[in-house]
Amino acid sequence: MLNKIGDVELGYAPVIAAVLNRLSMDAVARADASGAAIIELRIDLLEPEERSVERVKEFLTTLRLTMPVIVTNRRREEGGSFTGTEDERIGILRSVVATGLVDAVDIEFLADGRDEIIEEAKKHHIPVILSFHDFYGMPAPDELLELIDGMYKAGGSIAKVAVTPRTAHDALNLLQLTHRVSSNGQPLITIGMGDWGRHLRVIAPLYGSVLTYGFIEDEPVAPGQFSVRELSDMLAKLKPLRQ
Repeated sequence: MLNKIGDVELGYAPVIAAVLNRLSMDAVARADASGAAIIELRIDLLEPEERSVERVKEFLTTLRLTMPVIVTNRRREEGGSFTGTEDERIGILRSVVATGLVDAVDIEFLADGRDEIIEEAKKHHIPVILSFHDFYGMPAPDELLELIDGMYKAGGSIAKVAVTPRTAHDALNLLQLTHRVSSNGQPLITIGMGDWGRHLRVIAPLYGSVLTYGFIEDEPVAPGQFSVRELSDMLAKLKPLRQ
């Protein structure tokens, strides 16, 4: 099944999303030049003075003319940095989606406000990435499959699991799961974190993961993350193409 985020097709060749942690068109330009096709705007990582809906809306008006954008406001329980209440977090994310200036939204599958975001996204006909993050380990493959199935049933357009393999066997299981789900025509993002998962950020796209994420600035925003340039260079050498 072929899907799109903005005008970027998902499902053939690997696609790199650059994680943006400040409202900077200079950073967007560097991401574009380094090989990113999509921007993920992390509201929770912005400076407090940048987090207002008005500031974000102003920035998105320019950004969307350059690259498609995924917006998220990650909760602390899953690696985010938002310091307000859960109602505030969901409210800001919903207000940004309601501007009609984003091409996709990422909301945690286990978040209380999940359905509220899905409802808003449907009004604007944009895909919903339902995500799950485990920074300490990796659920068993059958548990992950059940989780992914639940994401699609809940209204997710794309399922996303970011987990931390502890062994080579864990990493292999994640690749097998990625290939199995994507071969069934279901769009899936799989991310490996930590020492055993880091190489999967390059390899998982070859097995069907529709997106991989890289950082633009000097520091990664998740364990084991590569820069956009590093991802682009490695994927170019592998020359992957999925059928």
